[in-house]
Amino acid sequence: MQKLRFFKEYLIDKYGHALYRIPIDLPLGCPNRENNFGQGCIYCAEDGNRARHLKYKLDLAGQVKSGIDFVARRYGAKAPYIAYFQSFTNTHGTIEELRTFYNEVLSQADFKMVIIGTRPDCLSDEIVELLKEISAKYELWVELGVQSSNNKTLKIIRRGHDFAAVKSATKKLANAGISCAAHVILGLPGETIEDYRQTARDIAALPFKAVKLHNLLFLKNTPLAKMFADINFIPAIKPLNEYEYAQAAAEFLRLIPDDYFIMRLNTDAVEKELIAPKWWMKKGQFLDFFKKYYASGKDSPFQGVKTEDGSFSLYHPKYRQHFHTLAGARSEAEKKFVEAVDLRQILETQQNIKLLDIGFGLGYNAVAAVELAEKLKSGKLKITSLENDIQVLRASLDLFEEDSLHRTIIKSLLDSGEWQGDFAEIVLIIGDARNSVLVAKDKFDCIFMDAFSPDKNPELWTYDFIRELCGCLTRKGRIVTYSSAYPVRGAMLRCRLFVGQTDAFGRRRCGTIATFEKPADFEDLSQKELNLILKSSAGTAYRDPGLCHSVKDILKNKSRLISRLRQLGVPKWYKDA
Repeated sequence: MQKLRFFKEYLIDKYGHALYRIPIDLPLGCPNRENNFGQGCIYCAEDGNRARHLKYKLDLAGQVKSGIDFVARRYGAKAPYIAYFQSFTNTHGTIEELRTFYNEVLSQADFKMVIIGTRPDCLSDEIVELLKEISAKYELWVELGVQSSNNKTLKIIRRGHDFAAVKSATKKLANAGISCAAHVILGLPGETIEDYRQTARDIAALPFKAVKLHNLLFLKNTPLAKMFADINFIPAIKPLNEYEYAQAAAEFLRLIPDDYFIMRLNTDAVEKELIAPKWWMKKGQFLDFFKKYYASGKDSPFQGVKTEDGSFSLYHPKYRQHFHTLAGARSEAEKKFVEAVDLRQILETQQNIKLLDIGFGLGYNAVAAVELAEKLKSGKLKITSLENDIQVLRASLDLFEEDSLHRTIIKSLLDSGEWQGDFAEIVLIIGDARNSVLVAKDKFDCIFMDAFSPDKNPELWTYDFIRELCGCLTRKGRIVTYSSAYPVRGAMLRCRLFVGQTDAFGRRRCGTIATFEKPADFEDLSQKELNLILKSSAGTAYRDPGLCHSVKDILKNKSRLISRLRQLGVPKWYKDA
């Protein structure tokens, strides 16, 4: 699919305006549940994905009225409508039952289109003939639950049929002249990008006319929820966040024929029912993002996002985090680093200032420091920036205006590894910061610690790494970071630093500042916080003797250490007597 073709656009072209769906919950249930002692597919909600506004056991006429009232309030919609037989399996009944239910619903309002959701193993020849009768009076679409073409996956999710059933059903419907859409879930247990691609290829080879994509949701009170909670479950289950799902959906759709429609791109759920994934994007935001992402055709692993102060950040797929708080990338650099370390006062009172910037990333911290130095025109600021991945700088170039200082600095660092201004300069060292800090061995007046969060990037938050930083810090020097994690503060305290907090921004908790000599305005940690860090396992520091261990080993060793401490009677959380 070269260009995204949404079903809504098809409706507008054909009918002159969008048609809105009136969801119907027929009293039919699901054969898969009946054959599985009440438990069907592992992800299916107890109500069979009934529309949220429908009350349980509302009669069919009442459902139609409720649906019309809902779309009128929410969208200002008027007739005609789409009759959408949505929940459970809407062809699971006798011919007489189905004909009665369909006719009763369709007689309640002005419907131009009918969409019937069902399973590929619930379409007998007699039912297809009934559907053919409906298609003679209404535009009929059958929404067929495919989910995946991988039979191993279908078995894991307890689907109750194989992909051969999908092939048979689609050909049967096509022979009857009935339009069919494939319902597919991305993110199923054990599946990878290649599985999504193969499902797309297999669907493209069948007489479908549309696809309906669904990001896997982990809902409460489902078998999937129990599997998700079971750390020993194989294959491992990992919810897809927005960016991972966007990549998956794009890879899938690029293998779908150009004449197919997209009925839906993603889904959501009531927050109280949803365990994971918890996306920060709303459906509309994701749709806007995905359209731009798909149109760009870029396969960059880093995806740009606009933060609340108008500046841009990137999302890192490895760490599954944004580089900055979405409250404002530029503002975080200014408040959590430049202002927190009181760089203005240092620049105004010292002639030569050395700053170690750990985690250059998109450069906001270093550039904010440079801008202040160039503005004050007093003293010389020398910044040594450490960054592990040069691709981050390349990916960030498009985020900044062509003639901006920020872009100029990044281009210079990419070209030569250096940037020189009148009152500031930056030297960039690429590589693991644990090794780079040894290369950059010097005495620094300020150290910015801005790695990804300690649970994702623990190698740059260990007691051993922080002890190395202490050897690079002048007696009056200051270390600042956005992190307030107890293990990080615990490591700093055990390195005999005074540890305090800085103002909060973009996160509920405050940032952290550490120094050998406290200035007059230093805000110490509370005694309660100190007790929690030093008298419970919560403050147990990450360890990396030799500065060479893997993330997996660092996390595993910390877990073992905490277990030993607990056995020795150290509480998980310290509580005042």
